[in-house]
Amino acid sequence: MRIQIISALLLSSSVSFAALPPQFADCLGTDASALSVYDVKEIAKVAKVNYCQNQIGLTNKFDTLDLLKSRNVNIGISVNKTTYTREDLEEMAKVGPYVLYVDGNRIAKEYLNGLASQGVQMVVMSATAGLSKQDLVTLAKARPFVYNVNSAVVMEDVRELVQNGVTVVFRSNSSGLSREQIVEIAKVNPELVQISP
Repeated sequence: MRIQIISALLLSSSVSFAALPPQFADCLGTDASALSVYDVKEIAKVAKVNYCQNQIGLTNKFDTLDLLKSRNVNIGISVNKTTYTREDLEEMAKVGPYVLYVDGNRIAKEYLNGLASQGVQMVVMSATAGLSKQDLVTLAKARPFVYNVNSAVVMEDVRELVQNGVTVVFRSNSSGLSREQIVEIAKVNPELVQISP
């Protein structure tokens, strides 16, 4: 699990769905942390903490439920790199907000839609989520999400996602799209398209 301490002010609740979650980039990695849950809770009393569950580690569901009660802890949970069940994720959504990184197809798409309807913010990885374009459009209707483009994609499909309110983040040049194609997608809604070289 990776943890980063941020001494920034809490984000306003008026932030739109287009904004990337504060733990977005931190939770894309697989760095481990030596901090315990107790350490995180103590630090969170005075500073913001990004807590990423991106590998199977010491944190269990009950520790995570406890951390979700803190307004200073931003939690990101990987579908593929943790063992939480759909029921676990639903229970967590009732306690506090977190970001679900859809980096595998262990949780069925119908349940992802249900989690999104419960208010869970999602970051969907194009390379490993295992979702079709129609699955993504359906998910976007439940709640707009962040689409992390880390594999080759079709311009028309990505443009349709942006039309449905999805924030698209292009990672490096892995999309297989030309600069002109990315510009065309961005024209749909420039606030929803970002590039991370």
